[in-house]
Amino acid sequence: MSEAKAAAIPALKERAGVVNALLEGTQTVLVRHPTLDSGTINEAFALYPAYTHQEPDRYQPQYEYYYHRASAKPDAGVPIRAVADVREEYTVSSDTLEALARHYVYTPDGLRDKYDPDDNLRVLLLRVHELESPQRIEERGSYRGCRAWIELEDEVAVDRESATPVLGDATFAERRAAVRDTLD
Repeated sequence: MSEAKAAAIPALKERAGVVNALLEGTQTVLVRHPTLDSGTINEAFALYPAYTHQEPDRYQPQYEYYYHRASAKPDAGVPIRAVADVREEYTVSSDTLEALARHYVYTPDGLRDKYDPDDNLRVLLLRVHELESPQRIEERGSYRGCRAWIELEDEVAVDRESATPVLGDATFAERRAAVRDTLD
C-alpha cells in the first residue's frame, strides 16, 4: 500500500450487527439521533463495530441473525472492515420509520426505543466500501462510551482506492431512488 493511497480516517461507532448488515448490502441507511452526529458529514469514515448494548428484540425477525453473528466481541480485536460516506441526508419524524423499514435491519419500534421518539431523526444514505485488507485493532478505553465518533489512537491506514463497493452502481442507484421516493 502506497503512502499516497493510505490515510487515517475518523470512525463512526455503530452496533456490530448493523455494521455487518451494511457490509452485506442488506442495510443502506443509518437512522441516528441528530445530537449524535451533529453537523454535516463530508468525508469518508471507517465503520467501527460496537458490541455493547445490542438487543435481539430490536431486529426485524428476518434479520435477527445479524445480532447472533455479532453478539460477542472477537478476542483478536475490533475488525475494521469497511469505509463509508454519506451520499444523502434527511431529517425525518419517527412516524416515517415504518416506510423506511426495508432499508434497515432494526424494527421501527427498536429504533424508537434506541432514540427519543419525540425528536426528529437523521437518516443517512451510505455508500459502503469493503476494505481489501481489513484490520483488527485493540479496543481502547477512549473508544468506549455512548458517542458516535471516535478518533482512532492507532492510525488505521485505509487504502480507499482498493476498497470495493458493497453494492454495484446500478443496485445502489435503485436503493437511492427507493429511499428518495419514500422520503420525498
